[in-house]
Amino acid sequence: MNVLKKFYKSILKNLDDNTYITISYLRRFKKIPNIKNPKYFSEKIHCIKVSNWLEDKQGYVDKYSVRGFISNTIGNKYLINLIAVYDNAYDIKFDDLPNSFVLKLNNGSGYNLIVKDKNELNYEETVEKLNSWLKSDFYKSTREKQYKGIEQVIICEEYLSDDSGDLRDYKLFCFNGKFKFVQVDTGRHYNHNQSFYDKNWNKLNFTYACGMNDYIDKKPKKFKEMIEIAETLSKEFPFVRIDLYYVNNRIYFGEITFTPNNGMMSINPIEKDIEIASWIDIDKYRNMC
Repeated sequence: MNVLKKFYKSILKNLDDNTYITISYLRRFKKIPNIKNPKYFSEKIHCIKVSNWLEDKQGYVDKYSVRGFISNTIGNKYLINLIAVYDNAYDIKFDDLPNSFVLKLNNGSGYNLIVKDKNELNYEETVEKLNSWLKSDFYKSTREKQYKGIEQVIICEEYLSDDSGDLRDYKLFCFNGKFKFVQVDTGRHYNHNQSFYDKNWNKLNFTYACGMNDYIDKKPKKFKEMIEIAETLSKEFPFVRIDLYYVNNRIYFGEITFTPNNGMMSINPIEKDIEIASWIDIDKYRNMC
């Protein structure tokens, strides 16, 4: 079995991007995506992924470079405080860092190390982990073209937490520069749940990627401003997700996402999936699909 897996991986490794992406979709959904007439949310994301549209979007998904775009578009006040940037984890002087901080890779998803108390941190293991991240290539594992060729660094940012004792993620979905709904993620590191709300904070009855919590999340006092920020940042994109945080009545920028969950998840129920997919104007990508 291990030999077969290695053989399979070696074949995938040598495939061109679009073939790789299509095979990944086939394995996940047990069907070939309909590129000519995409109907489902995953199919629309697939069409975006196999287009050339993403190939010059590195500056928006690079968590370090995007700070310049945010500063120029909505201002520095929405940026999380940057403590340091490292080309190599051996350069980190832990004694000079505050007691709490966050270390993250500027490229990809899931490369985050949240340090609430550095006295509990094993420095040697941390450096080894961070340097392994620097050697990784997120693009090669997903073939999402926006992550290709980004010069990787380790970012150290201020540690934030809200009144939940953790940090809620507010992911605002925008279509043609207009906000449609927000995904609120809670318990990311212990009991991950999601809920969705419209502009009036009415809870929406659908799920995506994980379960829904059974309560109404507290509406941020500056939710209207969050929507305005998302629409400002998204106005030049047919579809995008703008991630924000809300801490002590302040809004912070998180990241920009063009292909949520790599297009490998469905929205449930399927009727809602089709409705949301219809908001993506695929004709704006069509000449590149």
